[in-house]
Amino acid sequence: MKPSALSPLPAPRRERGAALLIILTIIGIGAAWLLVSALKSNPQIERDKITADALAKAKDALIGYAATYRDTHPDTGNYTDKVFGYLPCPDTNNDGTGDPPCGNKDVTVVGRLPWKELGLPPLRDSAGECLWYIVSGRAKNNPPTDELNWDTVGQVEVQDASGQILAAANTHDTPWAVIAAPGSATGTQDRTSAGASECGGSINAAAYLESLTLNPAVGGVSTLVLATNDSAKNGTNNDRGLWIASREIFERVKKRSDFASDIGTLLTDLKTSLDAATPPRVTAFNTASTAGCPVTDGPADQKKDYFRCNWNNNLKFAENVGITVNGAPCDAVLIFAGERTASQVRLTATDKANAANYLEGVNATSFPGGTTYSGISAYTATTASADIVACITGTGGTTVSFSNPTQFSKFEIAGAGVTVDPITQTATIDVAGGSGGGCLWFPDLLTLNGKILRTYYEFKFAYPDPPGGSDYGYGFTLSFLQGDAGKPTTCGSQSTMGVIPASTLPFSLFVETDIRRESANGEPVGTSNHTAIMANGNIVHSATNGNLTIACNGTAAGCNYSLSNQFEESPATLLHNQRVEIHSGYNSTCTATGGTYSLVKVWVDCTACNNTGGNFTAAAPTVTRCISLDSSMSNIYFGFTAGFSSSGGQVQGVTLQKLELRVE
Repeated sequence: MKPSALSPLPAPRRERGAALLIILTIIGIGAAWLLVSALKSNPQIERDKITADALAKAKDALIGYAATYRDTHPDTGNYTDKVFGYLPCPDTNNDGTGDPPCGNKDVTVVGRLPWKELGLPPLRDSAGECLWYIVSGRAKNNPPTDELNWDTVGQVEVQDASGQILAAANTHDTPWAVIAAPGSATGTQDRTSAGASECGGSINAAAYLESLTLNPAVGGVSTLVLATNDSAKNGTNNDRGLWIASREIFERVKKRSDFASDIGTLLTDLKTSLDAATPPRVTAFNTASTAGCPVTDGPADQKKDYFRCNWNNNLKFAENVGITVNGAPCDAVLIFAGERTASQVRLTATDKANAANYLEGVNATSFPGGTTYSGISAYTATTASADIVACITGTGGTTVSFSNPTQFSKFEIAGAGVTVDPITQTATIDVAGGSGGGCLWFPDLLTLNGKILRTYYEFKFAYPDPPGGSDYGYGFTLSFLQGDAGKPTTCGSQSTMGVIPASTLPFSLFVETDIRRESANGEPVGTSNHTAIMANGNIVHSATNGNLTIACNGTAAGCNYSLSNQFEESPATLLHNQRVEIHSGYNSTCTATGGTYSLVKVWVDCTACNNTGGNFTAAAPTVTRCISLDSSMSNIYFGFTAGFSSSGGQVQGVTLQKLELRVE
């Protein structure tokens, strides 16, 4: 059907879209014109922009000043030359520079912004007035606070005219400083110039800031009220402002490479000190981490001391038997707690005593009495909140370890049947194939007199020895030999577990792990598979080596201990351990120090006893002996000896691992 003449044809779609775009363009131009007109008709917006720009420039300059403080203040021995974060004193005489010292320590002060010291022009607000500046007592550079770091709490609370808190007191966001734009004079404010200056006007803060209450108390919180639109209109308060929180400063500081290196140096120095200290090390830690704090005016090159004293709250130390750090056995753990997380609070003494406010994860639950710790080994800005952990292994005195490749390679073989594996760091002593035993000696002389010797090692026999059968022979020893005869190069017989006899070397001390059948060598019935503390090359439990006993209660000089067939294992051999301690300098009953006797303690299959950095007290010793050692034992050599039967098919051997020995 043809369309009616009265009904126009519909417009093409393309034409309708073009028309719509034209209409929207016209509307947009109109809206923009209206906006520009509104801006031109409201000069307050332009004035606010001038003020905002001035405040922003001042804030950025102050943060930069604090984050580079150590760079711009040479190491001359002055109070704060070595610290990040300090803010300048205010200008109190209208010359554009700060005027230190400014007030008392930890007391907040006010003055004009020290624009010249910050490398700025005299910044002015929309009323043409130079900016003012309130700095927390703990953040000012002179006199400095005792401890300045990313947890230091500011001392200025900011409110608006209605009493609403804009920046609260006693939080980690409490301002370190506030920059204020005073605006034009209100009420009775008298800004008459006290003398010629670039900013002009008075140096009386009350003539510029309507509602500032300075708290003169040390550590006290001051209050500043800033304008709202209503208060400004009413002419009661027209002060505008910006404030600086600690996190804004340390966002820059924590990205510095020298900040990371300072933390690394701090931990390295403390680790070196603690490794060399005698356990328990808590006193050494307390001394090393806080000695000389706070640092006072003194010689140059105290940068490390300043850093340590300002950051020692972040240092944590724990020393327990069985500690591991990232899976490795350690005597103690040293931790630099990272930047606080959102859930951590470090405001009060109670907060700071709570480890969970510094440590995360397993560290928070382990510290201080636990044994498992983990973390990163070095600080990075991207992991600023992570715990940095260091393993304290104790290099004090003399330490010998299978885990140290250099020391492991030093051990010398004597006799036969001995092999060492530097890859697995193990030593194996098998049947020698004849009448001789096999020995493994450490060639360096150790001092025992006046010292404590602690050692730990693990062992596993080569073949299971089922209960009820004839016990395999013979066993192995940890032996200590008189030092005046030179390093040992020989080994005893197979039947005596490789022990060097008194005819060859008169004086020795050894811990035997005897798996020989009972009744041999004077063993009483029921004493197969035993551990004993023996002396002077004699493995026979008889009157010549002390009274025979299986009590091992300290009443007899010769000590023999029944382990109730501890090493009769089936169907497979088990991993065992022994810990030995020799405490020299006791009386004849080993009940008090001050004498020539030594108290020897041995633990068999003890739990969490591998830490040789301190005495083991978690369990009673398996066997003890109080013994007078000959003076030739003041210096000693040590090693392992073993002898295993090679007849009747009763073949045996032992593998030793994880030896750690320390004398200190």
